[in-house]
Amino acid sequence: MAVWVIKGGRAGEYEDAFLEKGVAAISFGLRQSIADFPDRDALRDHAESLSAANQMWRFYQEIADGDMVILPRKRVSRVAVGHITGPYAYRPEAAGPQAPHTHSVAWKVTDIPRSHFDRDLLNSFGSQLTLSQPGAPDSEARIARITGAYLGDLPAAAVDIAAPTATAGDSPPVAADLDEEVDIDREIRDRIIARLRRQFAGARLEHLVASILQTSGYVVAQTRQGADGGIDILAGKGDLGFGEPRLCVQVKGRVTPVDLPEYDRLRGNIANFHAQHGLLVSLGGFTRPVHDRNEQQFFEIRLWGPDELAQKLLENYDAMPPDIRADLPLETIRVLREGPPEL
Repeated sequence: MAVWVIKGGRAGEYEDAFLEKGVAAISFGLRQSIADFPDRDALRDHAESLSAANQMWRFYQEIADGDMVILPRKRVSRVAVGHITGPYAYRPEAAGPQAPHTHSVAWKVTDIPRSHFDRDLLNSFGSQLTLSQPGAPDSEARIARITGAYLGDLPAAAVDIAAPTATAGDSPPVAADLDEEVDIDREIRDRIIARLRRQFAGARLEHLVASILQTSGYVVAQTRQGADGGIDILAGKGDLGFGEPRLCVQVKGRVTPVDLPEYDRLRGNIANFHAQHGLLVSLGGFTRPVHDRNEQQFFEIRLWGPDELAQKLLENYDAMPPDIRADLPLETIRVLREGPPEL
């Protein structure tokens, strides 16, 4: 079984149709079926470029039932995963007349956070081509494990994600398209998350979270190891920390997602520690059942996955302790502002 990365348009304009209609589709400006052409050479005479012809021919000839499909979504920071369920068909009514070349897809999951994937997989998803195959090693098995763990079908521990090396973690991604704007904010967060997983996996993450809370006006206490019932940090407002809100904080520095038993343990400890709210922090993110359960506990518990942790770090970076800033050195950069000049 092969793995294919298929983009949903330069700005993600076809993504909703892909997911709602159960298809994957490509365009390249060809307004007739690829099956009308006897071979790749004949298609090249009608394609907008040699690359377009090659991608269309592969879409027509090489994609097969059961192949895995990856849709890196642009409008939200999520990844959809599915499997091909039908042969090539020219269907302008499926995803729209601008993307008439289709395969049917059974989407297994549409909302895995990007942060659940290692840096090399994310880079593979960022090929400059509309249709490509990920070059990261063991892609199919790794994506399947990540998908299963996120859905709760596999134990979170089944996702064996090694902390990336410095080279893999900081290597720049391949641009998604040659004339496509780079999502600088997304790229910065991806690099920060990779560095967090290298430098702060394990107990050091507690120090980072405690520092973020302190800069946000909390008085914090890190609990004694083994005597906390699963709680790592207690935090409260006011000069002595006796004010409100009072938080129980549980910190998971591993790179596998947190599942429901750990989430429910935090819920129970909120009352045990006479707190009002809980904060669950995880470098590996959370399974979908945790997200679903947390929607019912919106006024009780907050979740900080890798994206939220990176955002909090950026918001409070200047007030962070020197040791944290030394391990996460950030610089102020200037970028071109798009749009008309300000007068």
